[in-house]
Amino acid sequence: MDIYNTTNHPNVSIKTTENPALCDNHCRKALATLYSLVLLGGTIGTIMMSCVLFQRNTQSIITIIITNIIILHSILLVTLPFRLSYYFLMEWKFGGLTCRVISSMVYFHMYFTFLFYVAIIVIRLLIYFRRLPLQELQKYHAVVLSVTIWLVGTFIFSLVFLFQYGTHLDFSPHHCFHFYQELNFPSVVVINYSMIAILMATVLVLSVIQLVVITQLTKTLWPDMLTHQEFRVQIKSFFFLVVIVVCFIPHHTFRVFFIQNYFQNETSRLVMYNEICVALTTVCCLDMLCFIGDLVH
Repeated sequence: MDIYNTTNHPNVSIKTTENPALCDNHCRKALATLYSLVLLGGTIGTIMMSCVLFQRNTQSIITIIITNIIILHSILLVTLPFRLSYYFLMEWKFGGLTCRVISSMVYFHMYFTFLFYVAIIVIRLLIYFRRLPLQELQKYHAVVLSVTIWLVGTFIFSLVFLFQYGTHLDFSPHHCFHFYQELNFPSVVVINYSMIAILMATVLVLSVIQLVVITQLTKTLWPDMLTHQEFRVQIKSFFFLVVIVVCFIPHHTFRVFFIQNYFQNETSRLVMYNEICVALTTVCCLDMLCFIGDLVH
């Protein structure tokens, strides 16, 4: 059953032609603006950071992980023009499979970026607690870690994409990025809640540990803590947690509310808030601009 009403008859009332499952004009303008800013800033940041890493030619484990994040940002940025064309033209012209792929790339980017952020934070915490001697870290350790994340993550993501994401319903060929009706299926809801719980728990635990470490270093090194590399390294790790909280947590928090309320209160405003929260996850692409600013400083 097609969930979209594509009737264009002039005598049909607005109430029947506007489906709350669709993003309205205000929603499209907000998303077009946000994605345009991400595309511009993210492209500038990834290019500049790539040039810096190429010129430095460093092989540290953190640098290799940052390179993976740059690759992820680049993959997402390539897909944004497809989204922008939809919001500007108000019609999807690239087919159903392309819609599923482009739509899923936001989640692919978000969760893989999250994994690499967490990898950087955990590695630095292990070094701080002397659980991972810095002198024993080699380039191949970072390569093995990166390959493992890509292989395991891609395998899990492929299973979800092939058998769950956008496969339950027949969507209108003229619309895209509106898979809300899939929340009717228990398996989809379970996947959503599982990802929300895992991400929230991980962020909570790491945030507590990171704050304890920073507090200890502040007490030990006060008032000259900013001159110590160990303190600056932990502050940089905390920056990744801030990015996660600002960009990823709003989506997952609102997702709980959205899952519980969408079918009881199907409104375009609820859809708009959800889509904006999804779009907010892409703002993490601007992290490279912050790194460039720090390097310049």
